[in-house]
Amino acid sequence: MNKLGVESIMLDTSFCIRLMDENSDLHSNALEYFKFFLQEKIVVHISTIVVAEYAVGDDPQNLPLNNLQIETFDFRDAATAGEFHRELKGNKTNIAGYNRRIIANDVKILAQIKSREIGAIISKDVESITKYVNPLINSNLLNVRFIDMNKRLNEQLGELFPL
Repeated sequence: MNKLGVESIMLDTSFCIRLMDENSDLHSNALEYFKFFLQEKIVVHISTIVVAEYAVGDDPQNLPLNNLQIETFDFRDAATAGEFHRELKGNKTNIAGYNRRIIANDVKILAQIKSREIGAIISKDVESITKYVNPLINSNLLNVRFIDMNKRLNEQLGELFPL
């Protein structure tokens, strides 16, 4: 097992944007993580939902597609997303105001993670961990590690100095 303790990871849109935008404050973090994933032979997944969100600002063909396992949103994912939405909507302590029938893309991506038994997700959106990830983990519906790309890789690994 690698130092991060995961065999597979799902990239979210915020990660992809920072990976491809050399002017982003988080570009070096994203690049460092991505190189680490490849070096450690961590299977890197990307959802077609992320591809759609990414396409709003840039051509998704610019993503390193040869290094990514593309995951389509399928029937099993949809059923899981519905289950997740029901939990988030039903438990008022989870998300205030989360009472609509429209399922957030983050929830759909988390459903794909569960369906495919992906070990982690990396994002800069720390708010989503408290909004979606933690309530689903606490309800025993999801088992995933959230990796905060705002932190440098060496911090994530508990090391004092960058690799």
